[in-house]
Amino acid sequence: MRQLGSMWIGRMLKRRGEHCGRGAKRLMTVQRYHFHCVGRGADAVFDLTGRRVLRPRALGQQADRVARAVMVVGPGSDWTDWLADVYDARGRRVLVLAFADVRANP
Repeated sequence: MRQLGSMWIGRMLKRRGEHCGRGAKRLMTVQRYHFHCVGRGADAVFDLTGRRVLRPRALGQQADRVARAVMVVGPGSDWTDWLADVYDARGRRVLVLAFADVRANP
């Protein structure tokens, strides 16, 4: 099985009738997610470019990293009402993480 960019092509080989070996991974595409951080009132940090995340189960870890990065920029601020609001490429909300729940150490 070969890796092409962010995609495993083992499944494409199988469709063409070639053997891709036992335990070959399914075709996976990397999704782009936007990690917006919103606070009370009009306070917000918008992720206009988004970040690529290979597996949806890694979204929580990435949201933690984004929230910590925002908190580093404004130390001493009150982050209790802030949220990391995660959207997929189609604009659907897929995760909400309160800054109060962010783990201090990765």
